[in-house]
Amino acid sequence: MIKRRFIAGATCPQCGAMDKIVRVEQGDRIYMECIACNMERNLDEAPPRDHPTDEPMLGQPVTIRPLKK
Repeated sequence: MIKRRFIAGATCPQCGAMDKIVRVEQGDRIYMECIACNMERNLDEAPPRDHPTDEPMLGQPVTIRPLKK
């Protein structure tokens, strides 16, 4: 049995269309697809990482100044 659910507010990472992403459960497989461009992405796999785990994520320095009255 195939179970489909629209994901409200989701944007397709491939075409950028909003509210066109469907989460699909088909047997043991779970994936998302875009009904605008037919992109499919397996949700069983781990998402790609932007930063390797061995690199520390560093913030950007900020200067805090007192309010002027």
